Amino acid sequence: MITALSLLTETSDPDQQRSLIDQAGPIAGLFVLVLGIAIFFLWKSMSKQMKRIDPSLPTGRDDREQALDRRLTEEAVQRGEADDADDANPE
Repeated sequence: MITALSLLTETSDPDQQRSLIDQAGPIAGLFVLVLGIAIFFLWKSMSKQMKRIDPSLPTGRDDREQALDRRLTEEAVQRGEADDADDANPE
């Protein structure tokens, strides 16, 4: 960071700075292109792996815990709605 800052202060000429940026353009473009290609192949490979997963696998511990959390949350919401209805209709 300090070297880049010192380089910018040394090259205060706008034409020289522009030439430095222009020289870096093709390298940066090539880098972005290579990253795009790598992401494409990773995405393709991951989708192939996801298609291989057998949907008939038994549920794991995490799935059971999520189902229990979902059920408990629904029960709490129902109790909260019942409490709100009781508060709205005091007898």
